[in-house]
Amino acid sequence: MRGKTETIVGLFILVALSIFLYMGFKIGAFRFDRDRYSSYSMFFKDLSGLARKAKVKVAGVDVGWVEDFDIVADGQMRARADIMVRRDYKLYSNAYALVRQDGLLGPKFLEIIPGDPLLSSLPSGSVLSEPSVAPVSIDELMQQFKNIAAHVEDVTESFKDAVGGSQGKEQLQAIFTNLDRASQKIASFSDIVDRSLTRNEDNIDVLLGVGQDIKRLSQKLEDNVLPTFQDSITRISDVFDRDFNRVATKLESTAEAVDDASVQAREGLRSVSSIAEKIDEGKGLLGKLINEDETYRDLKIAVSGIKNYFSKTDRMQIVFDSHFEGMYRPAENYRFEDSKGYFDMRIHPNDDHFYILQLVSSQKGHVHRVEKHRKYFDDENNPINTDALALNRKVEHTYRVRTELFKRNTLSVGLQFGKIFDRIALRFGLFENSAGLGIDFDIPFNNDKFRWVTSLEAFDMAGWNRKDDRRPHLKWINKMYFMKNLYLSFGADDFISKRNANAFFGAGIRFGDDDVKYLFSSLGSGLSGVAKGS
Repeated sequence: MRGKTETIVGLFILVALSIFLYMGFKIGAFRFDRDRYSSYSMFFKDLSGLARKAKVKVAGVDVGWVEDFDIVADGQMRARADIMVRRDYKLYSNAYALVRQDGLLGPKFLEIIPGDPLLSSLPSGSVLSEPSVAPVSIDELMQQFKNIAAHVEDVTESFKDAVGGSQGKEQLQAIFTNLDRASQKIASFSDIVDRSLTRNEDNIDVLLGVGQDIKRLSQKLEDNVLPTFQDSITRISDVFDRDFNRVATKLESTAEAVDDASVQAREGLRSVSSIAEKIDEGKGLLGKLINEDETYRDLKIAVSGIKNYFSKTDRMQIVFDSHFEGMYRPAENYRFEDSKGYFDMRIHPNDDHFYILQLVSSQKGHVHRVEKHRKYFDDENNPINTDALALNRKVEHTYRVRTELFKRNTLSVGLQFGKIFDRIALRFGLFENSAGLGIDFDIPFNNDKFRWVTSLEAFDMAGWNRKDDRRPHLKWINKMYFMKNLYLSFGADDFISKRNANAFFGAGIRFGDDDVKYLFSSLGSGLSGVAKGS
């Protein structure tokens, strides 16, 4: 049984380490080809949304990653970004960078404009002299939207002052009356043109008859005297006849078009009058904006709420942490060394507060106590006092039965709330299914590549998880970060107990939300590439 349990635990640790190593390679925590890349630096006024290990692209092609960024306190409070670019892609003296986003909700990346190849190339370690373009800030967009809303309010207020009240209503009524009169005059003009064309139909027919007489006369002249002159007159009459018919057709179509325009103008005026009445009655969005101040206030409150939501979402950070602890000697009521695994999700809504959701697995497990109370009765159903029985040997507590059940390989949970004071953080809440508190201290070092955090936790104040020991559970743990995402842990667990004090050591891995977004985006790109290839 022992060999089987150790084999399962060993396989679990190997699988977990393999997953952690794979995730570390995917997000770029381990790189063995740095000699193929050149490093460059650049300055931005704002780097909101850009994460470490973000992609660096040239013309849409991945050529490197964002190595690090920091604040430069040179009086301008600029952000410096350090990037790694493949040596195959040269950058020139007028190169510059800008922050872009992959789609509407995708991760942000750094686009490099390499510059003019006729200029001198930049060696590795150079600083881009051209100014970089910062990303568009959501706060600026919200501010512009607020200004637009203010301008809309000014326009609606002006429109309300112009047409509001009885005087504005009279002015609108006068405008509509004048437009109606103009449409009536246009209709009467179209009627006059139509009657004129009708009266002149007889005259047009007379003119056509005269043309026929002239044609017969020209025919006689052609037969008798002037054949050449006859041909000329015939051509003149034909041209005159054709042009006159064309003019008459155009006049008739013009009259119809004027009549249709007058009808459409009358219908348009009716629509404008209906819209004005609805606006004056406060119907529709424009009517409510003009007549109701509450609608504008609601719109203003909604815009402010959206702005606050985006601001809080942008400030919130999530950190994922997982590590294991191997004990030095066998634990209490267990013949093997205990082994624990921790998975933490740490949520930072702002810079000063945080919440921790925790899952803890223990090979030794936890105790589950059950206590049963019994009473004894005689044949007449009267209770029997067991302490007063006349026995040769007194039996104590025969009415109470206690059962202690130890469950191995169990899972416990934790939910903690924390407050940060500079390098000290205080925590309280649930620690491995029991109430407790803890304190973390970030030991200051001058080296940015090394970090040491020491913590002291106190929980299980009544010693419920031990056997015949009511001392609280005290734990001292140290985490030494020798890389950005990896750390070693050691310390003392339950070090004031009678039989459960133990030293431990272990290791862990830690990911920020930027690393998780980068990993998911990389996995999504890989899956889409596989789908396209298939």
